Amino acid sequence: MLAIALACALAACTSGGEAVTSTSIVATTTTMAPAAVGDGQLVIGILLPTGDSVLGMPMVAAAQMAVDQINTGGGALGRRVRSVVADEGTTTGSATAAIQSLIDRNVDVIVGPGSSTIALSTLAAIVSSGTLSCSPTASALALDGFPDGGLFFRTVPSDSLQARAIAEVADQTGALQAVIVHVDDAYGRDFADSVEASVAGGAISVADTITFSGRDDDLTDEARQVLASGASVAIVLAGGDDGTRFLESLGDLDTSALTAVVVNDAFRDPATPQRIANLDPDLRGKIVGLAPQAESPNPAAPFEPAGAFATNAYDCVNLVAIAAVRADSDAAADIAAEIPLVSSNGSVCHAFVDCVAAIDAGLQVDYNGPSGLTEIARNGDPSRAVFDRFVFDADGEDVFDRTITIGG
Repeated sequence: MLAIALACALAACTSGGEAVTSTSIVATTTTMAPAAVGDGQLVIGILLPTGDSVLGMPMVAAAQMAVDQINTGGGALGRRVRSVVADEGTTTGSATAAIQSLIDRNVDVIVGPGSSTIALSTLAAIVSSGTLSCSPTASALALDGFPDGGLFFRTVPSDSLQARAIAEVADQTGALQAVIVHVDDAYGRDFADSVEASVAGGAISVADTITFSGRDDDLTDEARQVLASGASVAIVLAGGDDGTRFLESLGDLDTSALTAVVVNDAFRDPATPQRIANLDPDLRGKIVGLAPQAESPNPAAPFEPAGAFATNAYDCVNLVAIAAVRADSDAAADIAAEIPLVSSNGSVCHAFVDCVAAIDAGLQVDYNGPSGLTEIARNGDPSRAVFDRFVFDADGEDVFDRTITIGG
């Protein structure tokens, strides 16, 4: 699960956006409203945590930059694209109020929510209003089969793809058995089940599955169970704080029998480097992590504004606008039907104006934006994704090793 609140600071709305502060609340419902009819102008709501200077603010800036570039290139459907910015905040209540404010302003599409937890609790309200939603960061497995009526998609890969990446890395160690350790909550259980199912397709087998509570201060017993399993690879799935606590307990024991410890993306936590640095050096050297690629893959041309998943927010806006042009409509259902078609199996284009030129020439287009592979399946999820394989240095900082591509 991607952390949505890495830091908090007051952020200003970017140019061209309309600040929203509505406090009305929408009741959550799964009843689908009649399909919205377009009015000829594409209106994009940007629902992200504007108070988060580390993650939220760069994504808002990137989404707004995409809108500005589209308008500089002539707009979509013969008119300027209008954007409305609302603060997702950090709670379901704040997000629900912001969503209602966007719906009241007749947005066709919402870029967001950013948080998986908030998406799960508010997505029904979004889609029941007939509004399309694109999340750049909500990776939760529980969203895979959400009854969204085809109105939700995301440019971040689902954790189900991350589970496959973790299983592949574990299998490549050459070990015969792995033990899966996970925090005992809805996130950890679903993630562990997906990893175990993915491991089943390889040469390595699962010796045991061990759970631990995020409320338990002493995880020594669970750490001993890992070593008693006889597995030489441990797969640890948890949030940054809980997962690091487990590694600390493991580091207090003799871990010489382990050849690798594979961890998920949440271990890239800016709050834990000192704790990782304090781990037994031998254990720290065995840790390998997997995380969705969060920055532009081209180091020679870094994406600006810099920030994790800013490229994903930028690609949400461009996919929506390109799909609207192809559909010749700003109606949410019409746009949703075209998104898989403009993101794969066509003439590759990297910018909105180039994609529109190709569409005008009668070509099928395949938009690949700065986030890298942008292939959206019919279910609204990326069918292929690039993951960063990372390790930790002596200072506890995560260090990029190489990329792994999953899906196809």
